[in-house]
Parts: sequence; structure tokens; C-alpha cells
Amino acid sequence: MSETFIVQGVSSVLCRQRSLQYTVEGSTEAFQWTASASLPCALLVRGHVFAEAEALPWPAVAQHLAQVAPQLPELRRYFSSRRGSFWVVYALLSEDQLRVFAVTEPVGRVPLCMGEGKGELLLSPYWPLEQVPLAAGIALEALQLRQACPRLLHHWSAKEGLSSALDAFYGLHAEVELPEGSGSDDLTTRLRSLLLRSVERCLWDVEHVGLLFSGGLDDSGLLAWILTEKKLRCTGYTVGFHVEKKKNKYAYPEDLSSAEAAARELGLEWKAHVMNLEEAEELLLRCAPVVADWNSVKAAVGMTMLDACRLAAKDGLRVVLSGLGSEEAFAGYARHLRACAAGDAATAKDRTLGLASMWHRDLQRDFAVAAQAGVEIRYPFLDDDLLALALKLPAGACSREATESEAADGGKGALRAVARSLGAPRCISERRKRAAQYGSRVYNALKLLSNQAGKRLEASRFHQANYVMSVPGASHSRLALLFTSGYHSVQVYCLLKSWRFAVACIVPSDSPAAFAAAAEFAAAEGVPLARKSAKMEAGNGYDVPALIDALRCARDEYGVEACACGHVCALDLWCAVVAACDAASLRSVAPEWGVAAGQSTMRRIVHDGTVLQVSKFPDPSLLGALVTCPEDADAVLSALRSLVGPDATDDTDAGFVDCDFASSAFLACGLREVEGPKAAELREVQKAVVAFSRFRPGGGEGKGGGGWPFEHLVRVD
Repeated sequence: MSETFIVQGVSSVLCRQRSLQYTVEGSTEAFQWTASASLPCALLVRGHVFAEAEALPWPAVAQHLAQVAPQLPELRRYFSSRRGSFWVVYALLSEDQLRVFAVTEPVGRVPLCMGEGKGELLLSPYWPLEQVPLAAGIALEALQLRQACPRLLHHWSAKEGLSSALDAFYGLHAEVELPEGSGSDDLTTRLRSLLLRSVERCLWDVEHVGLLFSGGLDDSGLLAWILTEKKLRCTGYTVGFHVEKKKNKYAYPEDLSSAEAAARELGLEWKAHVMNLEEAEELLLRCAPVVADWNSVKAAVGMTMLDACRLAAKDGLRVVLSGLGSEEAFAGYARHLRACAAGDAATAKDRTLGLASMWHRDLQRDFAVAAQAGVEIRYPFLDDDLLALALKLPAGACSREATESEAADGGKGALRAVARSLGAPRCISERRKRAAQYGSRVYNALKLLSNQAGKRLEASRFHQANYVMSVPGASHSRLALLFTSGYHSVQVYCLLKSWRFAVACIVPSDSPAAFAAAAEFAAAEGVPLARKSAKMEAGNGYDVPALIDALRCARDEYGVEACACGHVCALDLWCAVVAACDAASLRSVAPEWGVAAGQSTMRRIVHDGTVLQVSKFPDPSLLGALVTCPEDADAVLSALRSLVGPDATDDTDAGFVDCDFASSAFLACGLREVEGPKAAELREVQKAVVAFSRFRPGGGEGKGGGGWPFEHLVRVD
């Protein structure tokens, strides 16, 4: 059997016809391997592959790869069966050229970024191109470095170019398989065993580990209990933002108070840092250039993580544990409420969709900021075996108390049961989690920084999102917009523009009416219309193979890296979009999916002067009312709940309310004067019976002057 050249800790690889150039962590020096008859194979890796809790030596992996290569399906099956957090480039000499295979595990804990040039392929976990060690001094001007979907095994050769094969991800590309006849005690025992083994895998080569610690059930609180019980050395790190002179307005960080109390009860070694405004600004400037699809949430979470990772690095630690993944795997987010109430299959699919998006929503950010601090993040709750069981949990096991009667709670009941079975104190098993940006109060730092910046501008207001996106290095990818329906697609288009996404093309639906609407909108906005349409099946959403074909065409023609969808009222519809994006190696974006039931959709839209006009409402007196500010949105939602019930939402998928874009800075028609009563003013006299039928869409006055260019998109009921 041929020998294999093996390199561990790789940070970038440049593939050519017969050679590989590479760098390793901690160095910018470039090394080269050239394939030969005596050494025809190379394995360049980072991370580890496991069998049970034991890491497999990479020579053993290389030996097995030599047996199955160069068959793409066999290689895909091999890596699908492996466990661990790994990043692999495997090259072998075949017919006088290298055949290169690149793969990561399916969740994407270590990013895989790829850029193809003429006869060259650049691979690295780092983004953007300026962060890749090998990019310096190499003529790659025409190369576009993009994040690759972790569910694909990629194959490249100088002669054939780049191709890929999809690896099914739990319930995303296949039906969800739910276990039958498993009692709650049995599930708890199995989950506990898998979690303990996952922790062992994360610590197999570590004597002293750091914890990103908030004291909650997911943010390493349960992990801290496990480690302290096993007498393993660990240090918890918690950070927050606080300005004493703003004490009355901005409370002391909740995470710091909770973590301190939990650490004291656990006997955990614990360190904390309270950042000031200057330190927060420095963290923001460090995070922005290395985090893709930059936004306020990624900024606040990234700043928190970078500060905590720096504390660990200062103590000489090289590995920190994160509780990321427990919210998705065990239904801990507010959006899981409706899925839990809808039953087992909906709960499993909703959580799978959340996990499927983590590679570009969370993990690229975490890897990038941890690398800046010089540490590695490991995720016990993203262990493949643990996820395989967790995603099959019934809805009742996902509620807070793990009972069917509490199925709509969405409180990680199965994980709380595991915590109780391990003897964890109530401060760990019962505390409800707050998002890192809020529990640390770092979000408040962004508010203060944006306010300071606003004072230096002529404009009367400087929105936080605008401030975050103005940070040097902040960037967004080019994306394609699926134009699925008039109102929702226009709404998402405006949201994406406000978030600084570059909408590179419009992908229309294939029905004549929908195609005409997309074509007119694209022409009005000056955005190209994609050559291929997305085919819709009657009553079943998208034809996935046709959608994949349309997305690949948009990717190749317009260089898009992501796809946005407007109308995602059904899990099956969004699942089809995400699955198609996987196959096309695109990121999936849906601003309207996963909005918590208690939040207002209108509130998110009304910003920067955007004006909405109510076109559908249970009480006809509100038809034609204008929604110009958050107070107007609150008034509409309050009126809706007084008529329909306290749980009603202004999400138009609920069927109670709809509205049209009367004016928006993000549309070609721009901001215009629009006639009509403001919703908040109507609510002040809500007991009076006032007829506003003349303000109905299409009725003249309600449209205001200026000629709304998309009349056919208005839905009038």
C-alpha cells in the first residue's frame, strides 16, 4: 500500500495540478508537497476523528482512505460515519494529476472556505481572503473565497474543476424518523450517556479547559457540573458590559451575577471581566473584518466571545468549551413554541432547520473570533451521536417539564431531566437562558456607541444597525432573492437592503402571474432577473431539483453566496429551500422565519422612514391606516389582540392582517408623502365607529401621490 504524506494543524492549502502548498497554525511560512510515484497521497487535516471516545490516529484514517479512494460515494460514506470535529483535504495522484477531496463534519464546527482560480483551488477555515495565510503573494485576484456547505464532499482537479456530492443531514434531506415506545427515563439515560461521552471526546487531549460560562443550563453550566464532579480542572469565564454612570438605565450584567452564584455553588474556578465602552469599541473593530454576513447580533455575540476567549488565552489555555447547540437540539428558543404545539414531526424538523443553518449563522463567527484570541472552541452539544438522538425527541420531551401537557413550553425539558439525573443544582437545571448579547449587556454597548456616532452626524438619528454596518471591514455577501409572493418578497427585499445585503438577482417563480410580478419588480429596482425560474408544485411548495438548478445558475452567473426567501409560512417550504441551498452550496436566509410569536413583524419593517398601509384587518375601520413608527405597529397589534385573542400576531401568515408598502427608502420609488390616518391615532379613539373605506388600497387617497409601481402586488380581501 502506498505511503501517505500527513500534516496536522493545517491553516490553508493551495492545490495545483501535481502539488499542494500549505501553511500550519501559528506560522505564515508556506510548505510544498509534490505528488510522486513513491508518495502519491497526501492528507492535510485539523481536528480529530473518533471511534467511541477514543481519537483515531490519522495514519489509520489515511490507510482506510487509500482503500476507498478515488470513488466519491465511498469517500462520502466513510466521512459520514466518522465522529468528531474535523477538516480534511485528501489528495492523490491519478492519471498524472492530483484529485483533491475536501470535507468537514456535517454541522460545520470548523468552516471550510473555498476559492477556485485558473488551475488552482484555495482551501482554508479562514475568511475573508485577507485572513488566509497563503493569500499573501499569490496571484489570486480573480478568486472569490466563499464558505462551503459542510454537508458536501467536494472534489477538484485541474482538468475537471470543482464538483460535489451531498451528504444527508438528519431530517433535512430525508424524512424525520421518530423513535417508538421510548419512555422518558430511557431517553434520559441514553442522552446522559451520550453527553458524557461527548464531553470525553472534547477533552481527550486537554488537562485544563476553559468554559464560556453564564451559569445557565446550556452555556456550559451543565458542562461545569460534569467537569467538577469528575474532578477535571476547568475555569469558567464570563464577561459583560457596564458603565457606572449609566447604572439606572443599564443594569449590571445578569450573566455576571448568575455565573458568580453558580460558580460559588459548584466550587468552580471562575474569572470575569467587565468591559468599558472603549474596550467594547476595540472588540467591535476586531470582530467586524473576520465575521461573514455582519449584523448587530453577530457583533454583540462576537464581542462577548472574543473577550471571554482572551481571558482563557491569557491563562495559557488552548481549548474552551461552548454550550452552543443545546437551544437548537433541545428546543430552547421562543420560535420552538409553535413547533412543539404542532407535534413531534414539526418539532424535529424545526430543530433540524436551526442546526442546519448554524454553520454560517454561528459557527463561522465563533471560529473566527476564537482564532483571533488564539484558542479553539469545542461544542459538546453538537456531538453527532448526541444530535442523532436529540433530534428524534418527541415534542413532549422538548417542553420544560418533559411532559406532553407542557409541549408548548419549549424549555429543553429533556436536557433539564439529564441535568437532574446528574445531580446538578437547581441554579443550573432551572435557570432560563438569556441570549449572550443581552445577558452580558454588550448590546447596550452598541446602543451607546451608535448614539455617540449619531451625535457627530447631521442626521437626527443613527440607527444601531447602520452604525454596526459602518464599522471598517463589515461586509455582506451577494445573494439571490426568491420572489415567491408580492408582499412578502418586497418586505424581505427591504429588510435585506436595510441590513446592507447586496441583492444580486431575483429568482422568479414559474407561474405566469408570479413571473410577471418578479419581472416588473426586478425592472423597477434595477436588479437582474435570473435566467432560470423556480418551479412550484401545486399545493406542495417548490420542486426541489428545479430549485437547485435555478440556484446553481444564479450562483454561477451572478456570484451569489446566499439565497433569501420571503414567504416561509410552512416548515416544509423552508425545509425545501434550505435543502436546495445545501445542494447548491449556498447559505439560506429567511428574515421572516423563526420570529417569536410575541414579536411584531410590522415593528421590524418600520424603520428608516418605511411606511406601511393596512390592507386587511378584522375591523374594517383600520383599513387604510398608516403604520409609520413602532408606536403605530404596537397599536395595530394591540387592536388585533383585542379582537382575536392575546396570542394573535401581526405575521400575515396568521391570516388576520396584511399591509402594503406605501413608502420605503429601500425601494426605487423612495420615500413619499402618503395620505391616511396613523394607526396609533386611531387607537386613541378606538371606541368611535369611523369609516375609512375611502382609504382602501386602490381607492385613491390611501395611495398618496407618486404612483406606486407595483399595483398588482396588492392583496385586497
